Amino acid sequence: MADGMTDDDLQTLVLSYKGHQPEMSETEYETRVYANRSVSMDRIKYIGFDMDYTLVAYKSPEYEQLGYQLAVERLVSIGYPKEIQHIKYDPSFPVRGLFCDKVYGNLLKCDPFGNILSCFHGFTSYNSMKMRKFYPNKYVQPLDRRIEILYTLFHLPETYLFAALVDYFDNHPDYKRIEDGPDKDKGVKCGDVEISYWMIQQDVRRTVDWIHNEGKLKERTLQNLEKYVNRDKRLPKMLHQLRQTGKKVFLATNSGYEYTMRLLKYMLEFPECDEPGLGPLQWKSYFDYLITDANKPLFFTEGSMLREVDEDTHSLKLGVFTGVLQPGRVYSGGSSSAFCKYTGAHGKQILYVGDHIFGDVIKAKIEQAWRTFLVVPELTEETHVWESIQPLYQRQQNFEYILSLMNKKNDENVPSSGLPLPDLESIRKAIKEIVLKMEESYPRRLGSLLRCGSQLTYFANQVSRYADLYGSSCLCLMNCAPNHLFTARHQLMAHERRGQIVAPPLQELKYPRKTKFPMTRVMSVADYDVDEEDSPMADANAAIKALK
Repeated sequence: MADGMTDDDLQTLVLSYKGHQPEMSETEYETRVYANRSVSMDRIKYIGFDMDYTLVAYKSPEYEQLGYQLAVERLVSIGYPKEIQHIKYDPSFPVRGLFCDKVYGNLLKCDPFGNILSCFHGFTSYNSMKMRKFYPNKYVQPLDRRIEILYTLFHLPETYLFAALVDYFDNHPDYKRIEDGPDKDKGVKCGDVEISYWMIQQDVRRTVDWIHNEGKLKERTLQNLEKYVNRDKRLPKMLHQLRQTGKKVFLATNSGYEYTMRLLKYMLEFPECDEPGLGPLQWKSYFDYLITDANKPLFFTEGSMLREVDEDTHSLKLGVFTGVLQPGRVYSGGSSSAFCKYTGAHGKQILYVGDHIFGDVIKAKIEQAWRTFLVVPELTEETHVWESIQPLYQRQQNFEYILSLMNKKNDENVPSSGLPLPDLESIRKAIKEIVLKMEESYPRRLGSLLRCGSQLTYFANQVSRYADLYGSSCLCLMNCAPNHLFTARHQLMAHERRGQIVAPPLQELKYPRKTKFPMTRVMSVADYDVDEEDSPMADANAAIKALK
């Protein structure tokens, strides 16, 4: 039947369905799954979950405030000034996915290639001229050892703490800035004492590791689960439904057995309920396989020894486990290869759900070819803002079209509207103003997690490349049929898209060679280095109206 359909018949059929699609409701914003690559759930036989920030959703900002408070207390105990205890955590400042430059003490939002889109030093935003003082090309290498990428939700308090300490020491009257000398010496000085930004970053990183490794954060969390953890009855229902459809469900978490057990008992056991999937079921009964202390991302490469957990003593049993993994038992360590070997699973039969773009998604995809689902809790908020700023985005696209016309103004094929084109400077000012307005539309001072203007961030590019699916919560899988097909749009290269404005050869440009024009790539704040405050836009607006 499909083979005999004409193009007109096919288009009519598609439009008849698209025309009846209702607008997304508030609930759909939170439950929608987005596909970067097509995934057939019918071929998925195993679904694995991380625990922290995936199955267990911590309350924000309460949980980040707790991590920040414990980190500050630890820093004071190792010699940092007691005054930093008065710096309160501000959840409206940090976003994740930033580059921390340990040399200059800056927080950078970068595009997928390392081009700098925005820069903060402490709590101060640097403009384009200030940025060029440190980064003449507005570029850093993402893999440079001076760069620490703050990927995860656990990094939010760390991001704020680093910015707070840089701001504290830079503005303290007893400290003087050190801007010369070796990279690791740049920072501040008080008498004979030097404190480099590199040292501050290392101290903060080790402190955050300490509160996790020593169990301080876990201990405080368990003391008040109601305050720090979101309990949702939909979670056990989802896991129950997945198993009812024949999927094998497993847990692979970096957390230890005792913390995992106490947290999942709280999340999954509802003895007061008798609904299907709830009631007297024990937390372990929702999983076919349980792995704690997975030590990701090492789990996806060489891994560690696979051992069984003695649930009576909460200790590990003697020796390496080499048998078939048994439902109802809890294991520690191991590797993804061992998991596949002892369960009979194969890479593309497995969908792994996690919140850590590197430890859960990138390594699972690269090393084992597992299918991946990234949990992005900020997504609901990001989507709402993105839809609200569509007029600004369209306005920026129009200005960029005008800019392309200016590059081709002597080409015979360029349409003529009868109106003069605005000057280059006014267009650059207008675009910069639009991009800044778009960034300010997001509730955090550092703007969007996923973009700066029309330019995708480094984090957004990682999501597109390595996450087959993504959504705001693992609960998004609850509404998916067992044979559901997630379909992704086909990607086109630039030469395959219609309507692209192609820049003329350089020798045809009538502007001085020192003037740089953004041509075919997407533009960002960094492309429009306008330092004046005023933004005359009348000529540009008139030109856009004439072209519509």
